[in-house]
Amino acid sequence: MMVLLLVGLSAELFAQTSDKGFEGSWRGTLEAGATKLRIVLSVTRSAAGTYTGNFESLDQGATIPLDTITVNGDNVRIEVKDAGIVFEGLLNKERTELTGKFSQGGQSFPLTFTRGEQPNATPAATPTPTPIPTPAPTPKPDYSAPADAPYTAEDVSVPAPGGFSLAGTLTLPKGASRTKPVAAIVTITGSGPEDRDENIGLPGYRPFRQIADSLGRHGIAVLRMDDRGTGASGGTFKGATSADFAEDIRAGLAYLRTRPEIRADHLGVLGHSEGAIIAPMVADKEPTLRAIVLLAGIAEPGRNALYFQMKNGIEHNTKLTSAEREAQIAAINPKIDAMAAADPWMKFFFTYDPAATMRHVKTPVLILTGSRDQQAVPEQNPKIEAAFKEGGNKDVTARILPDLNHLFVHDTDGFPPDYAKLPAPIMMDAEVLQTITGWLVQHLK
Repeated sequence: MMVLLLVGLSAELFAQTSDKGFEGSWRGTLEAGATKLRIVLSVTRSAAGTYTGNFESLDQGATIPLDTITVNGDNVRIEVKDAGIVFEGLLNKERTELTGKFSQGGQSFPLTFTRGEQPNATPAATPTPTPIPTPAPTPKPDYSAPADAPYTAEDVSVPAPGGFSLAGTLTLPKGASRTKPVAAIVTITGSGPEDRDENIGLPGYRPFRQIADSLGRHGIAVLRMDDRGTGASGGTFKGATSADFAEDIRAGLAYLRTRPEIRADHLGVLGHSEGAIIAPMVADKEPTLRAIVLLAGIAEPGRNALYFQMKNGIEHNTKLTSAEREAQIAAINPKIDAMAAADPWMKFFFTYDPAATMRHVKTPVLILTGSRDQQAVPEQNPKIEAAFKEGGNKDVTARILPDLNHLFVHDTDGFPPDYAKLPAPIMMDAEVLQTITGWLVQHLK
């Protein structure tokens, strides 16, 4: 699962301040690599001068109470302690713009809020906003093939069942043609809105680009797509479930079958994190697939994984007293219940049983997990293997790879908030690429 911003919740009391002029509704867009999250910051102020508020991530369907709001003159500091979120910014003179830095887990991103409407309770008149400069356009991502690549990279548009199109890149080995078609796979991203490279904002981390390059150099085509509502893809991400994303991947398979350069009977799918949950769902409905690859998957309902992740984060917080730690752990299940009630994706993810679907799938499967994975823990790997074998699958390969984290990057610990501290460039391990490529060549070519 990607390093989700704004996933931690907190129900603690808020700090107080006596400064004026900050209350109201503020809007901004957090850009972490190719991921863009629209955020609403809502702040109220009591007669006693206490500020309270919350972040609302419109694209993730999450509303997060703020633990502390400190306003000192024009300086603002906001904290969400459970999630390790800190925002520090500076108000302009007119109190219409808040410019600062959003930090979580060692990563920092620029974030500017502009004021929406001022609350009625504020006695002072709202100053006339000053014109806000138009930001420079975000450079278009480069999905082209390297100069030495024995394959081409083509921008494609994939019709999806919902009436929108998914934008993608098809890497196609040179020489592929109607008379010499090649095998192909579709990649499936992890949780949260992600682009076709599975870019999560860490320097150098583009695992699906690495996989496409490795497979392209061994004669296998790869279709990787921006998630719906993300990057250049149409549709709406918010409100969609893993089952909806599975249909998007099936649309990618259907598109490949229209390409004369692709062998329609030699197709597979590869999923990472949530994608490793979606891949068996696709294979269950696409029994002619030749191969599926599951990277850092789980065999149990996602509620269990999220409970572990939240509990793990609390246990790593050295600033908590024993009593505070126990109280926050006790509050996890109610928080998960509230998240499920508020968001269709979470409700599905928390209750869906991946193992039940795995038992139906007879497609050859490769299952890989890093030994230091603290998001989809290594203990899940043999459970996934067992589920496929219990259903009668005769071609199941499962491996736990030493010293790799959830991203399949070398890591001495694997704790997700420390990913940003890994030496750049952060890239998928070469042995993982070799394992995936060798296995797919064996099963698809």
